Amino acid sequence: MRNDAATARVASAIAVVCALGVGSTGCRKDAGPARWDVDVLAPLVNTSLTIGDLVADSLLVEGDAGELSLLYRTELFGIRLDTLLQVPDTGITYSYVLPVPGPLFFAAGALLPTDEDATALDLEGVQLRTLAIRSGQLEVALTNMIASGIHGTFALPGATFNGQPVAVQGAVPAGSPQTPSATTLTRDLAGHWFDLRGPAFDQVNALHSQVTIQLDPNGAGANVTNMDSVKAVATYSDIVPQYAEGYFGNRVEQVGPEHTELDLFDRITHGLLDIDQAEARIRISNGVGADLRIRIHELVSENTRTGTEVPLTGPLVGVPINLTRALDLGGSFQPTVWNATLHTGNSSIAPFVENLPDRLRYAMDLELNPLGDVSNGHDFLYYESAISARLELEMPLRLIATDLTVERTLTPDLPGTAEGHGLTEGTLTLFATNGFPFRARLLLDILDANGAVAGVIPVVGEVASGEVDPDGLVRDPVRSTCTASLSPALVDLLYTGLPLRVRAVFNTADQAQHLPLMAHYRLDLQVVAGVNHVVNGDE
Repeated sequence: MRNDAATARVASAIAVVCALGVGSTGCRKDAGPARWDVDVLAPLVNTSLTIGDLVADSLLVEGDAGELSLLYRTELFGIRLDTLLQVPDTGITYSYVLPVPGPLFFAAGALLPTDEDATALDLEGVQLRTLAIRSGQLEVALTNMIASGIHGTFALPGATFNGQPVAVQGAVPAGSPQTPSATTLTRDLAGHWFDLRGPAFDQVNALHSQVTIQLDPNGAGANVTNMDSVKAVATYSDIVPQYAEGYFGNRVEQVGPEHTELDLFDRITHGLLDIDQAEARIRISNGVGADLRIRIHELVSENTRTGTEVPLTGPLVGVPINLTRALDLGGSFQPTVWNATLHTGNSSIAPFVENLPDRLRYAMDLELNPLGDVSNGHDFLYYESAISARLELEMPLRLIATDLTVERTLTPDLPGTAEGHGLTEGTLTLFATNGFPFRARLLLDILDANGAVAGVIPVVGEVASGEVDPDGLVRDPVRSTCTASLSPALVDLLYTGLPLRVRAVFNTADQAQHLPLMAHYRLDLQVVAGVNHVVNGDE
């Protein structure tokens, strides 16, 4: 369909040429293949650049008069459960060995002495009384060297599941010291609650357990020597808490340096902004049932395209931020919140934003319970608990632009085909209607399949800014014309199907005046080829 449209345009141009050519030669058809060589105008590109090419529409807020502000929200940092509490994999071994050489006969159904233990979890300064498990597993490996089958029971007196006691039971066939028999028992611990205060309820981090071994009641009994034994190895693995209560200790966690990615200015590929004003609202939330003291050592705006960094200064960085503990609602929690507002009068928020960052770098110290165990062992956290900071940036789009660059990548509408070029060479005319209060330079590049520049089409001329009234608003768009030369080599590149990148480089005429951007501002661009066109040439 594109070929038909292009041929129609060219046919019209040929008709005009023939009508005007009333001399003796006219549009004469020579002997051999038909071939006409004419100059025509061929529109290649029609596009518009709007505010949405600078900033995503979803980030723009339009005022009553059409003035625009940018409103951007993101999480600055989030400290989750795994930073505050990790339950390591824990293995516990229980053995029964006859204390005398023997042999001693044990009748069928006889009970070996019960092994009861309270093993301490290694929680690095955290003293837990209660632990509810979101996910995890208990594995009990039973090994039998007695010449009778056994029934093993691994009980957890301090644990409940749906309010019921917890035990793991299994049978192991008869074995010998030379050929022991073994069985592995597993239990999913999701939804289990553990009281970690031990048998006398006076400990912390204590996994209370009992191992009971009984000879098979239906067996024949067995003679047992001190070479025979029964061993149970219990392993708690991959434990993820759903809820924990105790004293989390007075400790300092160092966080970072780490990065948060930003997509605020990802549509601006180059240039500088000078903004009139900006306001950043910081909200730090404590979802942990422990008092906190946070000290942010650095918060840095990083532009990885240019390699520039701008540190933030103001009432957020380098000062202690105290947050009281969250409130336990019994199954959920209510976080406490600390708020701060940064503006151009109390911080470096303007240059911080003008750096056009694509990521933020932060580093901080987080001190738990700076005043000690003021809760008397009732600190808490849930799986969903977090210490987080959110940024809300609001910025009226009143700015000074310096080489502020936006782009579109397009497929030009070329007459002819890859095998039969409708164009050979000529001059491109760029008709631009500019409704922005910035003048603009236009750049045209042909890109390869990897997005690298395969060819540059040099543009001559500049696009004038729209007519600006004393209030800094564009009263009327202004039309400008630029030109560019299209060589045969560049034409060949275009006919390979490579895309054309159109860039507009904006600059404020008066570099001392911040100009507002309105929702209706746009730059309309048409690229027309005044070219030499070959009809039935190499088709």
